[in-house]
Amino acid sequence: MKMPKEIKTVCPFCKTHSLQKVSVVKRKERGTLKAGQRRYLKIVKGYRGFPRPSADAVKQTKKVDIRLECKECGKKHVKTRTTRAKKFELKR
Repeated sequence: MKMPKEIKTVCPFCKTHSLQKVSVVKRKERGTLKAGQRRYLKIVKGYRGFPRPSADAVKQTKKVDIRLECKECGKKHVKTRTTRAKKFELKR
């Protein structure tokens, strides 16, 4: 997926249509795990049979975390509607 380095869109802070600088951030894993994830990790250790499909069925793409920085007010916000992409590239 190719995306321009700058796009014109609405800034939620200054509430104007302005030029925004696009950057990509690597998604972080959360510190505390949900109960289902803790249960899954317990099963993976070897207390029961494997509950999930094999590694062949794992999705090959990841959702891209796109951050937009307003040129006018300088604040950053996350673009909410992102798609899955195998490769992500910022173009001029």
